[in-house]
Amino acid sequence: MSEDSQDIDQYLELGKNNRGGVLTVLNLSSVTFCVLLGLNMVAPILPTYAESFQVSYTLVGFVISSFAITRMFLDMPAGVLSKRYDKKKIMITGLILIVISSILAGMAPSYIILVIARMIEGAGSAFYVTSATVFLAQISGKEKRGQWMSLYMGMLLLGSIFGPTFGGVLADIYDIHAPFFAYALVAGFGIVPTLLLPRLSNSEKATTTDEFRTYESTESRTVFQDIRQILSYRSYLLATFATFSLFFIRTGVRSTLVPLFGSNNLGLDSTAIGVVLTLAGVATAITMVPMGSISDRIGRRAPLVLCLLLTALITITIPYSSDMGGLSLSLIIYGAFTGISGPMAAYVTDLSPQDKIEISMGLYRMIGDFGFVLGPLFLGYIADITAIPVVGAEHSGLIGMIPFAVASILLLLASLLLLKADDPVRKKITIEKEVVSWEDSS
Repeated sequence: MSEDSQDIDQYLELGKNNRGGVLTVLNLSSVTFCVLLGLNMVAPILPTYAESFQVSYTLVGFVISSFAITRMFLDMPAGVLSKRYDKKKIMITGLILIVISSILAGMAPSYIILVIARMIEGAGSAFYVTSATVFLAQISGKEKRGQWMSLYMGMLLLGSIFGPTFGGVLADIYDIHAPFFAYALVAGFGIVPTLLLPRLSNSEKATTTDEFRTYESTESRTVFQDIRQILSYRSYLLATFATFSLFFIRTGVRSTLVPLFGSNNLGLDSTAIGVVLTLAGVATAITMVPMGSISDRIGRRAPLVLCLLLTALITITIPYSSDMGGLSLSLIIYGAFTGISGPMAAYVTDLSPQDKIEISMGLYRMIGDFGFVLGPLFLGYIADITAIPVVGAEHSGLIGMIPFAVASILLLLASLLLLKADDPVRKKITIEKEVVSWEDSS
């Protein structure tokens, strides 16, 4: 028996062995928790840290976006690499890049170095998260996939919830550089359990050079044809525009405007800002968890339209907060409303041609990441040109209502457009009810 065949048998046996499978998923989940914990530890202080280099709100936004720019371009290549090469090595490479980038960011002597560090971090995130997701999909049989994916996503969400508070406290106890070094430390811890993961075979077999070139050329043409076909589906485009809008406000409002508003307008310290962001994350988790099963019963489109409308309304109230209590209340409601978007990935999957699901979901991630990139840049620019100057202040000025209003308008537009999209689950439910009603009447 070849080495590849032995690896396949081992991984299939792992899928059958519930205990071994759970331990492996817990291993992956714990490392992902560390990565997301570290990423969110720098969230409350990153805008203020970037601002300390005496740059505008637009350039502060670019520091947030630079991470996603690299990730957006490397997500698909990382998936291809994880198909051809050892996934453990790619994951470890990603973790090493995150460690290096975090140390570099913490020691950054200039704004440019900070941006470079963030871009390296984006590359590390693309390599680790994409390869870890593929690894998880491989070891999870159909019977356990939903359960194990939920465990994995739950750990990811926990890292997002607790990271801001830890980061804010570290910044206040030590200094604004401390969260970056803590990020490097927790990401470094993740290397050891990753080394203990079982080795999985690559799904793509080795070929000769000529065979590979022919295969690659044919595959590239097919991919571009699939992309054109998928983008011709109106409902898919409308759903991904909604995704773009949600990612736009996630980084533009929550990760950029809120920390800057809390620091410059309200005078909050890093701990207070971290607590506010954590409260928003907890509220998101509370509403997001049950929304998947609810959407199975009532359809996907209605909850998502409601999410966009309610989030638009609460976003416009954020700049009217006068203290930490008011900002916390607005962010708790904001977080709860954004959590209603839980079925978004399932909705995009429903609207995707099932024989092109990999390409469709790749496009979905790229469009979302584009919103991730554009939100901080565009809203940072709007904040710059509408800022209220403060004599003697080191920042660009107090942040007004206009950038929040722009975000709200985008969400309202996305909600109205989404009403024109199909809802396959809702149609199926309606048909089933009509069949039952017809059977009862006859």
